[in-house]
Amino acid sequence: MYLADFNRSDVRQRSGVRADVASATAKSAEAVADRSRPQIKPRIATVIVGWFLISSLVLVQVARGDDQASSKAQTSSNRVTDEEIQDWIEKLGSDSYATRMRARNQLKRFGLQAFDALREAQNHSDSEILSAARYLIGSLQVSWSEETDPKEVREILVEYGAQTDTERLARIQLLGRLPDRMGIAALARVARFDRTIQLSRRAAMLVLKQPMAEDVAQRRQTAERIEEIVSGNDRDASKWLSAYAKDLREGTYGAERWRELVEEQRQIVNTGASKNVDSASVIELIRTLASRAIDEGETDAALALVGEHIDLVPPRTNDLVEHCDWATRHGLYPIVVELYQQNLHLFEENADLLYAAAEAFGQTGREDESQRLAKQALQIEPFPVVADAGEDKPDQEQQEDGQAVSDRRLQEIGYTHFRVARLLRKRGRFQWAERELRYVIEHCDIELSVGVIARHDLAMIYSEQLRHAEATDAIEPIVDRLSKDRMYQARMGNNMGSVNQIRSLYEYETAMQTLAAVDGDLDRLSPAELQGVKERLQLAYRYDSQNIDILIKMFRISDPADPDWDTTVRKQISQNRMKLEKQIADAEKHVKENVIEEWKALLAETLNQYAWLVANTEGDFDRALKASQRSLTMGNVEDPSSRSARLDTLARCYFALGEIETAIETQKEALSLMPHSPPMLRQLAEFEAAR
Repeated sequence: MYLADFNRSDVRQRSGVRADVASATAKSAEAVADRSRPQIKPRIATVIVGWFLISSLVLVQVARGDDQASSKAQTSSNRVTDEEIQDWIEKLGSDSYATRMRARNQLKRFGLQAFDALREAQNHSDSEILSAARYLIGSLQVSWSEETDPKEVREILVEYGAQTDTERLARIQLLGRLPDRMGIAALARVARFDRTIQLSRRAAMLVLKQPMAEDVAQRRQTAERIEEIVSGNDRDASKWLSAYAKDLREGTYGAERWRELVEEQRQIVNTGASKNVDSASVIELIRTLASRAIDEGETDAALALVGEHIDLVPPRTNDLVEHCDWATRHGLYPIVVELYQQNLHLFEENADLLYAAAEAFGQTGREDESQRLAKQALQIEPFPVVADAGEDKPDQEQQEDGQAVSDRRLQEIGYTHFRVARLLRKRGRFQWAERELRYVIEHCDIELSVGVIARHDLAMIYSEQLRHAEATDAIEPIVDRLSKDRMYQARMGNNMGSVNQIRSLYEYETAMQTLAAVDGDLDRLSPAELQGVKERLQLAYRYDSQNIDILIKMFRISDPADPDWDTTVRKQISQNRMKLEKQIADAEKHVKENVIEEWKALLAETLNQYAWLVANTEGDFDRALKASQRSLTMGNVEDPSSRSARLDTLARCYFALGEIETAIETQKEALSLMPHSPPMLRQLAEFEAAR
């Protein structure tokens, strides 16, 4: 629309010029009417040709003069003054078409330097200037990247201004995921200049989430770059970035500075002064700042900031769950306690909330209250009681309001508790998770899918804790039934597709149980026992060849009496490694052809698997390190569990290369995201013991 308006304006101006020329031509014809034609023709031709030549030369000189002036201005300084920009904007409304074109081209050259003024010009009283400013703002002529930007940044910002809000948000997210603070300058640019306020704020928020560099000079350089970009701009996002730049210079979190900025946002919410600022946006800012404060050792400041605005959290279950989960992950347990006390009726109706409160009370020294709430949480969505054998009710059926309960209803209740158990396991509340799963197992047999997956998850919890006998006991009924009942096996395969994984886990845990009995000392095993361990591991790998950990365990078992064992295992490792290399090559090809997150996620996961296999067995350790590092730059890098697992792999790669101190630091970073993971804690202990 803007381009059409702009061109129609040009047509009107050109029509006026043609009318003036026609009038002048008519008058010239009348003046020479009395002269003879033979004498007139050559003279008129000469005059007209001369007039065009002179006009052309003048226009060329003017254009050259403008270009030279522009070139000199660009050479003498990379920036132009606000007065110069405003002067060129006023020329967009000139009566002269050539002047308007020069003004437009010059403003294009200024790029983002003219962006603020052009944005204001969209409300200009002169319709010509308004239309031209709108066209320039919405066109592709604004350069969102600079020559000094890294290649990755320039690629992300190609045609950024022509994208929809949704597409631009995706680009912003990509900038935030770039490693080594690579995208900070570009994000600052977007924060200042993007026409959509929400995207501007999102870009600034991603800058605030970037960890500060340890090097003082690097922090100062980043601060100067940010200040250069946002200086003089009064957008909220620019104010936040200016405050962040001050933090960089001082090397610490400026609690009072941020408290004042949050209070400004709070006042906007209270008065309803802006549709772009609401409770949710302020809560997001508070969480971002509190996370930064905690990372920089300012936990008290984080607690004060969150507590001061706790009333912004809506009294709705989903909002309370989200805020409690965030506060729990960051160790802000008093916030959860306060939310519990303010919203008792909502907490008592939701297991997630009650468990969060139970954990918070436990962490703040009130263990009795913690256990009481955990037991209360277990009874939310209870299974119906089982009829006593002596009563006149169907034997072996559960009852609800005097009626037999259907399998579907049992499944629904079971999955509710199963989901809660997974959340508790993620939080490291293994005892509560185990109790939830046992509650499901008690009321749902292995005929129900929820009864099967509850046993599988319980076995996994035991496995991670090296409780191998309990792990095998948990899934043995399933394996036994599979071996005896082909109909059950077919039904399981069709419904769940996890029959082989369950069998694999059973064989692996049985082998681990034998090894645990001798504390992993193979010399204490009889030849028959050692052979049994090897056979079970091979069977486990045959059932689930995607489980690299089985292959790694096989690699670490050596049997001098059986040289074929090492040969077979090394061959399997080589085959698996080549398969992963092929998968990496295929995924890379798809990423180049279709830059979508699904392929990036697949590539990242395959790179991680390759690195984990090689670093724990044999192969090119340097290549494994590079693969691991690449996996951390793509595909869901913001998810804590995913990032933690990849950092765990990276630490193992450093350890394989003998860089023990770096391995320890990287492992600690992985544990900062998943602090309760037993395997990660054991790997850290292994590294520290090696040191």
